[in-house]
This record gives sequence, C-alpha cells and structure tokens, in this order.
Amino acid sequence: MADRIKLTLHRETKELPTYVLVIAENGPKLQLAKSGGSYTDGIKDPEGRPMQTHGMLMQLDRGQIAGIGAQGVSPADFAQQLSRQLGRAVVDKTGLTGSYDFNLKWTPDESRPSKGTDGNPAPTPRAAGPSLFAAIQQQLGLKLESQKASMPVLVIDYVETPLEN
Repeated sequence: MADRIKLTLHRETKELPTYVLVIAENGPKLQLAKSGGSYTDGIKDPEGRPMQTHGMLMQLDRGQIAGIGAQGVSPADFAQQLSRQLGRAVVDKTGLTGSYDFNLKWTPDESRPSKGTDGNPAPTPRAAGPSLFAAIQQQLGLKLESQKASMPVLVIDYVETPLEN
C-alpha cells in the first residue's frame, strides 16, 4: 500500500501538551487487587453488574454519566485508557506499581460531544456530577496535571492519491 500511494514519512520528537497522572495531596484511594486474581463475584462495573475478568470496562450512558470499572489494573494501563478518553497522552508518574480495583464515575464534558450507540450525538447530561478531572481526584486520590513533554510522532512527508487498478 505504501508503494501504491508513494507514502514517505519519518519519526520526530515534538513538544506536545500531555497530562501527568500523579498522586493527589491526600494520597491514593485505590484498593489493591486481590492476589491471584480470584474474584468469585467479580467487582462491580459502574452500573453495579459484576465483572468477571481483569481489565477495564468503560461505559458511557448516552451522555448522562460515564464510568470505568477496573479490576486488576495498573496505573500505567489506567493512564493509557485516559489517553484515549481525553485525546491527549497521559503519562503515569504515580510511582504506584501494583494492580488495583476501582470504579470511577463522572459526568462527560458537554464541550466534547459524545456519540450515542446509533452514531448520533448523545443527549447532554441531565444530572450534574463531577468532571473526569474532579472524579479522579475525589474518588481515586489521583490527579491529572497539564504539562508539555517530548513525544514521538510520525510525520507524513508525501502521499499521492492511488491510481485506479
């Protein structure tokens, strides 16, 4: 494909806005994951249903409330999930090395319209709740700080529209 469209690119390092995940002033409120990963009932997802596996379950409830249920998740994996949610790199600098169980609930930011399951914009929140930033601090004892960091990026030097076959 790269030959067909005459794609040329290179890697660079650029200063980009990022978030750093750190421990908040009053310390973390995370629950260590159960050793051996034995969850007979599973922890509950944001809606109270049991999760049966390790990992994160993210739920957006048509723009009204969002949540992440996590079971056996490291802060680094949580930072990656936050990167996808925020559209900006999140770097874990908590210093925490274990795996944790937690539930996080917040009200989605109205300025970032989310899509419903049918592809149409989700309705705006009806009930006011904490923002994602406030929820992370209040519920998990962690904090997101805005910073700039050197990040690797791919730069497209040249690309052509492919010719018909």
